[in-house]
Amino acid sequence: MDSWYFPRLELADKYFKILELGISSNIAIIAPRRKGKTLFVLQDVSTLARKRNFIPVYASLWQNINAPHEGLILALEEAIAAMDKKISINRLLKTKIKKTSLGNELIGKVEVEFADNPQKPSNKDLILLDQLLSKLQEKAKNKTIILMIDEVQHLATSPHFNSLTHALRTMLDKRLGKVKAIFIGSSRHFMSLLFNESQSPFYHFVEMVPFPDLGEGFLDFIAVNLQERHNIAVSQKSLAQAFAAVDQSPYWMMKVVSHMVTFAGSLKESLGFVLQLIEAAEGFDSIKKKMKPIDYIVFDALSSEKSPFSKELLDKIERETKIRGIYSNVQRSLRRLIEQNLISQVEKGKYRIEKPGFKRYLTEQEHI
Repeated sequence: MDSWYFPRLELADKYFKILELGISSNIAIIAPRRKGKTLFVLQDVSTLARKRNFIPVYASLWQNINAPHEGLILALEEAIAAMDKKISINRLLKTKIKKTSLGNELIGKVEVEFADNPQKPSNKDLILLDQLLSKLQEKAKNKTIILMIDEVQHLATSPHFNSLTHALRTMLDKRLGKVKAIFIGSSRHFMSLLFNESQSPFYHFVEMVPFPDLGEGFLDFIAVNLQERHNIAVSQKSLAQAFAAVDQSPYWMMKVVSHMVTFAGSLKESLGFVLQLIEAAEGFDSIKKKMKPIDYIVFDALSSEKSPFSKELLDKIERETKIRGIYSNVQRSLRRLIEQNLISQVEKGKYRIEKPGFKRYLTEQEHI
């Protein structure tokens, strides 16, 4: 519901200033999943885009996870069809918001993050992409197109997608200034491969921008809505504790609120219910089954911001597992954790946790 959406127009305005001042024609928003990036670009970025004489076009590369080019083709075709039928872009985006919200209700199942049968786009597909963008440009006339490409990290997950990556870079290069792009991604590791590796077509092509966690304003918004709409009084301190428990995810926090309102449950009861949903949706159980004893130790160390190569940790591996506590074994463990998208390597020797709730899950399961 729009009445429960917390707008972040000031943040969207900062992003547009980067694009409009010519600092960069392309920016990249990176944050873990369930942080509200998709609704932010569909609601706030799109709202400002229309006011600033842009035509916003949203595409998800997970539309078909095995063939990400199909998501781009569909988005351009829909935008062209909307303009042909004189349907407002706003109406088209509202449909996408509705689909996103509906998709968000399909919780309790593990969402696939990697292609199991990746398909290389044909030359015909790539030519079609370029033709569609040219056609949209013609219809846009004096307006600038802004492509909002979601789950862009997916391009770095398989060599089958390399030709699409090259084609996309070429398409944007030859329309510099006429078509701008906002890339949205949820894996720091694969986003780094896409934008920071010298052999990538997108190397130094975008301005990386932060997507900060929501804070007190969001919690005040929830508290006021609960009180005024449903006569439910909850302290901000209690809401802050619940928000921390769901790793500052607005998506999961709104699931807590929805459960409270729908089932007249307490904040504690609703939070407990949602934490179980998180375990199911993130596939924690199946991830745990693939882990080796050393992986638990290394993940725990990284979660506590400790070095995975410290003598203390190597000694612990030696004591508590059947393998030697040596660098090569730790490096293999790190690779496994990256492959499962539990961590990302953002630079040499520096790692970030991608699924913070997994540590809580392992603690409850008495694995760490």
